[in-house]
Amino acid sequence: MAYEPEVDDDLKLRDGRTLAYCQWGDRAGRPIFLFHGAPGSRLFAPDSMTTAEAGVRLITVDRPGYGRSDPRPGRQILDWPADVQEVADTLGVEEFGVAGHSSGGPYALACALALPERVDRVALVSCIGPYDLPTAGQVDDDDLTVRARQDLGRAAAEVAESASWLMDTPELFADLPRPEPDLVLLANPAIRAMFVHTIREAVKQGMDAYGWECAVERRPWGFALDEIGAPVWIFQGEQDRAVPTSQARALAASLPGSRLRLFPDAAHGLILSEWSVILGDLQSEPGGPASAGGAR
Repeated sequence: MAYEPEVDDDLKLRDGRTLAYCQWGDRAGRPIFLFHGAPGSRLFAPDSMTTAEAGVRLITVDRPGYGRSDPRPGRQILDWPADVQEVADTLGVEEFGVAGHSSGGPYALACALALPERVDRVALVSCIGPYDLPTAGQVDDDDLTVRARQDLGRAAAEVAESASWLMDTPELFADLPRPEPDLVLLANPAIRAMFVHTIREAVKQGMDAYGWECAVERRPWGFALDEIGAPVWIFQGEQDRAVPTSQARALAASLPGSRLRLFPDAAHGLILSEWSVILGDLQSEPGGPASAGGAR
């Protein structure tokens, strides 16, 4: 297994901000952008050898305020596609797939919506659904969701404060209670080291980006799921306690022509344990995804 990127670099955007990105796998392969969860960073990626063997050029990017990427105060989910477009232009990538892990899902869908001529497929791996999506299993009226919709800044600050321990002891994030499949993954020294390194990098500027994203995702995302035209694959571990299977089913029911694939023996670390399967599906032709909710 290999968890070191082939490229770890920065680029300057037209508005003067810096974004940090990594590249993994086959530099001449099919490009796929993978968007990390929250907290997360560009250093989160599955086994690079598997990526290369699948003929994939994987690109990961720190969202604003994470890792080495400059903050963008007040950013919304639909602001992200413009940043991705600039990264793709700089790297000479015309058409590409997008994948989101966990809280990265809304950002993958936003890119598919805003860049329809460039995004040819979407993978949602253990991803959250909108909090107002019926049957998604999200709590639409919990205290944090209500505050996020009434006072976004206050809600974001509360989340950031509650998780401030991550700045001093990021390794404790790996020791939180988890389902057995995730504990098995984190018992692998290489995976654990990558995971802890990812979290440490994510919060090096502080907790503002994490707090902001946790609050923003509880508000309306700014688009309807049925506006997404690209083929969407949804991958979900049935033992996931961070994102319940009900959210994956609700996403599949709301995304036209999506394909839902369930993994009975996987949890939130599905993207690490089943990466070769995920890439195999994404490399297939998107002409005939199963109808919405079509689990297999």
